[in-house]
Amino acid sequence: RAPSLLRIIMQCCYGPLWLSFLLPLLLLTASDGSRALSHNKKQSQTRYSSAVREAVNRSWYDDVYPALASVQFPEEKWLSACVQSGKPAASSCCRAWNVKVKYSLAHMQRQLAQLLQPPTNRGVGDRKKTLSFFQPDWNCSGRALERVPEKDGDGPKWVCGLDEIGLRRPSKCLVYSFGSNGDTSFEEAVKKRRPDCEIFTFDPTLSASAMAKVRQVEKSGTLTFVNKGLASKDGSMVFGNLTGAVSTLHTFVRDLGHDGREIDILKVDIESSEFDAIFSSGGLRSCMAAYRDDQPDVLGDRIGQVQIEVHGSKRGDPRTPIRYFWANARAAKLFATFYSCGLMTFSEELNIWGGFGGCKEFSLVSSSQAFRVFATKESPGECDY
Repeated sequence: RAPSLLRIIMQCCYGPLWLSFLLPLLLLTASDGSRALSHNKKQSQTRYSSAVREAVNRSWYDDVYPALASVQFPEEKWLSACVQSGKPAASSCCRAWNVKVKYSLAHMQRQLAQLLQPPTNRGVGDRKKTLSFFQPDWNCSGRALERVPEKDGDGPKWVCGLDEIGLRRPSKCLVYSFGSNGDTSFEEAVKKRRPDCEIFTFDPTLSASAMAKVRQVEKSGTLTFVNKGLASKDGSMVFGNLTGAVSTLHTFVRDLGHDGREIDILKVDIESSEFDAIFSSGGLRSCMAAYRDDQPDVLGDRIGQVQIEVHGSKRGDPRTPIRYFWANARAAKLFATFYSCGLMTFSEELNIWGGFGGCKEFSLVSSSQAFRVFATKESPGECDY
């Protein structure tokens, strides 16, 4: 008698009859083991004890929260960007612009509320999550959002509207690029597309060979090289085995004769020094109400867009309370500064070429640059820009 189809399937799939009874038992045991492993893994990443949480929260509200309490996003600057361009408030262009802006402002308010929360309310102490709370608020038009230059690696950055920079403005396009490590591909790509841009590259850490390469690019007229770095104070800093000259952003603007000009692109890739440099009296901290006395000239009001590499934590165990607190505190101060300057994030990505898993690339844009892109790329018919 020919075996039934069911018997053939059972013999092919499960083998002997005894295995058909044993297999479910093995699967159950493996499942229990997997759950146990998962449980142990979760146990190793659980939140801190109540005593540690209390200590971290106390430090947050005593030492960090006062610096963040005055953060306020200038919503009116964004809502009025269309009218400031000369368009009537009742025009279809301004109505469409305000609809898009209000959607982004709702997301920004959630970001601000989260920014003020102590780190222990944000999950486990994983430095990869330290920067995960800062998400894009603005949608740069797909036709204007581009990686400059179009290649892989640590050098390219996401830019919103390279062709729209400085439209309807008498002054030239101005680009500051801090930190190059000898890679000038970004500057060269910008100059190729926008020959009218004045580009300044800053880096006091170059080797002799990297310096020679940058100087060669400088001779071509692509950029002006400044052998100094960005910092919170003027003076010098130790970078590994060498000491280099540094200055604040305000000092560079003054010394280069750029007072009153808009910095269309501010690229910052300075290996964890970005926190102190930006959140300082010589940086952009004066955008925040509590620090208006730092500088009578609020430089942050004249930044077109920012491309910045942000480091979540230094090497070491990021799950320790001190490291996790420190990483969250400085990241919160950095983004509080950007938000107070009226900058919205339009791009965020993990840097897979460095940073030991806790490094991300962020790009932020101002209301004026965002409107230029909106008027020329998204609604050219309505805005007639």
